[in-house]
Amino acid sequence: MKKTLSLFNIFLALLFIFFIIGFYTFYNAKGTSYLSSASESCNNCHIMNEVYNEYMQGPHSKKFKGEPRATCVDCHLPHEFFAKWIAKAQSGLGHAYAFTFKLDELPTNLSANNKSREIIQQNCIHCHADFAQTAINATTNPHAHDSLKCISCHKDVGHKHGI
Repeated sequence: MKKTLSLFNIFLALLFIFFIIGFYTFYNAKGTSYLSSASESCNNCHIMNEVYNEYMQGPHSKKFKGEPRATCVDCHLPHEFFAKWIAKAQSGLGHAYAFTFKLDELPTNLSANNKSREIIQQNCIHCHADFAQTAINATTNPHAHDSLKCISCHKDVGHKHGI
C-alpha cells in the first residue's frame, strides 16, 4: 500500500511540474493572443518579424473603419468557424513542435504547404470574387485545380517572401 501511495505521489508531482512548465511556456509565448484574429499574434515569434513588417507595408494591413482590410487569419485560415479553429489548432501545434524541437531545421523564410495554398486561394476568391470571376473565372472553372492561381501574379501582395 505504501509503495502505491509513493508512486501516486510521484505521478502527482510530475503532473504538477508538467502543468507549471506548460503554463510558463504558454504565458511566455503569449498563448492567449493566438485565440484572437489579430495579426500581431502572428508576430510573437521572431522568425515572423520580416514577414509581419512586409504585411504592415502592404495593402491588406491598411485600416478601414479602424480595422485592417485583412488580417493574417483572413488570408491563411478558412473562414468557416469549425474549419478555422481546426486549422488554427493544427498550425499552432505544428509551429509549437517545430519551434521547440526543430529550431536548427527552421527555414529562413517560411513557405506554405499545399493545404495552406488551397486555403489562401479560396480566401482570395472569397474576398475578391467580383474581380477573380472575370480575371480567371476561378469560381466557375471546372478545371480550377489546373487553372491560374491568384498568387501566380500576386505572390507579393501579403508579404514579399511568397507563400
